[in-house]
Amino acid sequence: MRYLRTVVIAGVALSLLGATPAAAVHTDQVTTSPVASTGPAEPGLFVTNGDRVHISSSPPAAVSAHGWWVKGTTKATRAKVEIWIEAWNGSRWRVVAHGTKTVYSGGGSANRAAARMVCAAGPVVGNSTYRSRIDVDLIGYADSNEQAITASVAIKCLPITTAA
Repeated sequence: MRYLRTVVIAGVALSLLGATPAAAVHTDQVTTSPVASTGPAEPGLFVTNGDRVHISSSPPAAVSAHGWWVKGTTKATRAKVEIWIEAWNGSRWRVVAHGTKTVYSGGGSANRAAARMVCAAGPVVGNSTYRSRIDVDLIGYADSNEQAITASVAIKCLPITTAA
């Protein structure tokens, strides 16, 4: 059985193929409704979540984002969470940072993946636009290839790298 995901971006629920909108709406986070798919082992339901790209509180100046998952009815206890920070270069999104971590459900500093990009030194004129993309792969269970994408945000931080 496959349940389709509803993604809440900047407080707006986007229902995919008639899925029910998510109950909780957070304007500072991306929230997805439970998702499940067919595969060798039924995964049950879980939620992919993450925060918007922001300036990190620890030096040096850097943009940072975090991704995590919340256990629903799934029997999985751990998942590989992968997160990418992407910058808009005027014509497409480019990956500027990446992070992966295998974690237990729930979030918090111990149970989330982080991506971080140090800002270029020197004066910054204008903002760069960033977003994060989050993928959760349950350990021991098949799940869908859907990813959560946070709302884009303008930040005074120039990317140093433009990795593909």
